[in-house]
Amino acid sequence: MFYDKNYVCARPVRRKLILSRFKGFDPRQKSAGLPCDHAESAHGFAFEDGCLIAGPGVRPFKGIKPDLAQATPPQLPYPQQDCKLGVYNNDDAEGGLHSIVVMFEDGAALLPVGDFAEWEEVFYMLFDRFDEGVNILDPQGKPVYVMVSRGAGVMCSYTGDSFARITSSTKTVTTICKHAERIFAVMSDDESTLLYSDAFDIYNWDVSLDGGGYITFDRDLGKIRRLVSFADYLFVFCDYGIYRVNARGDQLSFSVKRLYTACSRIFPETIAEAGDRLIFTAGDGIYFFDGYDVTRADVRLNEYLDVSAQGMCAAYCKHKYYLAFRICEGSWTAGDNNALAVLDVQTRELSLSRGIAVYDMKTLATASQNVVLGVLKGGSVLTEIAPSLGSCMGVPLEKEWRVSGIDMGAPADLKVVQSAKCNSQTPFVLGFVNERGKCVEAQFSAGECSRRLGIRGKNFTVYIKTEEEEVLIRPVELTVDFFEGKSE
Repeated sequence: MFYDKNYVCARPVRRKLILSRFKGFDPRQKSAGLPCDHAESAHGFAFEDGCLIAGPGVRPFKGIKPDLAQATPPQLPYPQQDCKLGVYNNDDAEGGLHSIVVMFEDGAALLPVGDFAEWEEVFYMLFDRFDEGVNILDPQGKPVYVMVSRGAGVMCSYTGDSFARITSSTKTVTTICKHAERIFAVMSDDESTLLYSDAFDIYNWDVSLDGGGYITFDRDLGKIRRLVSFADYLFVFCDYGIYRVNARGDQLSFSVKRLYTACSRIFPETIAEAGDRLIFTAGDGIYFFDGYDVTRADVRLNEYLDVSAQGMCAAYCKHKYYLAFRICEGSWTAGDNNALAVLDVQTRELSLSRGIAVYDMKTLATASQNVVLGVLKGGSVLTEIAPSLGSCMGVPLEKEWRVSGIDMGAPADLKVVQSAKCNSQTPFVLGFVNERGKCVEAQFSAGECSRRLGIRGKNFTVYIKTEEEEVLIRPVELTVDFFEGKSE
């Protein structure tokens, strides 16, 4: 190789180069020059004002009472069971007008946000778990919470102290939605048909002109996977597209329009309402949907997704879209979620942390706080999912920024990275690996710090690592010598 030989060459050209301005990551990035603003991989980090900061994380949830006092909720009632999350909007002003709902096998538990003091457990023998819930008014105008169990084939309304079974749902419910004055549902025996209840009567599903009814869709877009009430319409998300249903008033005036045909499978669990639009993830990117048009917002997660993966979940809060999923590497796609991504919908910055197994998440929006609630796989407490925390339940997450194939932007025969300088608030390790596999690492301390490297080669892989929970790493300046010449 070139540096095993003697070189006859002129005095080297010395340059000062910025390693990166830390704008984000993109697995498709194939950059040879500096600065490498978008790394090919970065996990545990987020990006802000040209610096590396701590990435997404999870911590124990702290409730904020109406008087703004902080409260620590009690442990989940059945921590051995993975539970789904919901928020029941009730009419109990003393209880804070909301209750956090955890749905488990044979029942649910509710935690009033007025005091966050005690779980109220309610049971309904299922031999299975409730999976999904929606808020609606019963025929008397009282707020109730309708829950479904896909495994047991049950749809029930929680009335504030007990369950009432909606007996017309004899098949397994796969998804439900409250829209206008009705409930809409899809059953497992025909996942191309949309059923709906009578107006203002969630217990009447009898098919008639003055009762309930159904709409049958063609199967061109696959099965119906999710129903969303948004912007005065009901949107029907299928495997590969979206229908819009005008479903207000008399059922004779209902109408259906196909809006969008997707190129890749839509993951129904990832749909989240974000103000004036919906956000969802498909196999080929994250998308924005305003009720009329679909635009792709980001594709940087494509390398990590697989259309056969299951168990994703998502939420939206404070201009950020949270997505829990399993990073699918090689042929391995099954298993629990192992990653958490956060997309800032204003700046389009994306950050990613590995090693977080979020089982379900839900946005809690009250007069006192606006946060994303989560439950971890096998977790025993409610958690808060935060965009720049850097740890999972107090344990710092692995953090690495990496880019490969750097030729320093010049075709010189030989480059020698002499030194690096940085003014960082966080200790970190900077590593260089040349094309022969030789590695040089330098430990940087907090504050202004300069380190000698002395590694030579033609192309380099560069990485930054830290084990700190709180992170602020500014751009790194490199001193590089470029040699031109011929070997003897």
